[in-house]
Amino acid sequence: QLAVNHFRNTAMHLLNMTTANRPAMEARSTNTDFKSLVQTKLANGLLDYYVIEKRLEEYLKRAAEYAIVLGEGYVKVEWDSSGGEPFGFNEETQTTIYEGDIKFSNLSPLDVVRDTSREDQDHDWVIVRNFRNRYELIAKYPDFETEIMGIESKDDQEVNNLFGTIKEEKTDLIPIYEFYHRRSDALPDGRYMIIISPKAVAYDGPLPYRFIPVFRMAPSDILGTPLGYTPMFDCIPLQETVNALYSTVATNQNAFGVQNILLPKGANINTTELSGGLNILEYEQGMGKPEALNLTQTPAEIFNFIKMIENQMETLSGIN
Repeated sequence: QLAVNHFRNTAMHLLNMTTANRPAMEARSTNTDFKSLVQTKLANGLLDYYVIEKRLEEYLKRAAEYAIVLGEGYVKVEWDSSGGEPFGFNEETQTTIYEGDIKFSNLSPLDVVRDTSREDQDHDWVIVRNFRNRYELIAKYPDFETEIMGIESKDDQEVNNLFGTIKEEKTDLIPIYEFYHRRSDALPDGRYMIIISPKAVAYDGPLPYRFIPVFRMAPSDILGTPLGYTPMFDCIPLQETVNALYSTVATNQNAFGVQNILLPKGANINTTELSGGLNILEYEQGMGKPEALNLTQTPAEIFNFIKMIENQMETLSGIN
């Protein structure tokens, strides 16, 4: 079971080439009046702040990595009412009021539900899964404490990830779901729901954003579907073949690395005489001399095939 991971090496080269240049975002005003020009300078300052200080660039890079490996990556942009500096104090609820701030988070394709029967990305609705700290949710939604405490945590659930179905280690993280529906003729105000459990809906009301704040990144699309496609999909069977070939070589070397000795019957040589070095061995000339039984030699075709498969991975990914 020897794995020589050319797949990851190729994927990281793709990622580094894609993200080598920093995103150059610039605000431009549609009007030429003084007020619009001043707002443009402010907008550019805010862009620099969020790209550098709020690490938007890192979230974009992680989305690109998801896209290269899994076909799709997502960045969710939301308003965090608990972010920013303290702004005041609510005497009625005895809670601190914060200024609020924009919050970024990454989502994999395993955390985004949408209508897969569509043939484009013009989705009416999207559901996303997040994992939040149980006790932070209780502090934010005290009315649902009983329901929140009854939800299985991430370690109690069989969570599907890239390595199969596993049991997570002990954690206080629990899944919550957010439903976004864009503004449309059927829902002029859109719809937004925060679903903690079937019996605990923390919010259900109009969409507080102008559009669904979940942004997708994908190298390409599978035609006729809304699903992403990446050249790394084509490299998966090649990587499995490389692993099998290297395993064949390693198995052969491991099984026959310690050589056996061929001795003709009647040669009168024992195993003690063969051990160590600088020994004088006498044998009957007519019986023939001892010879090594060399079973470790691997056919050259296997090594040539390994090189061929590795070259094919470079060709399919476009990475030398």
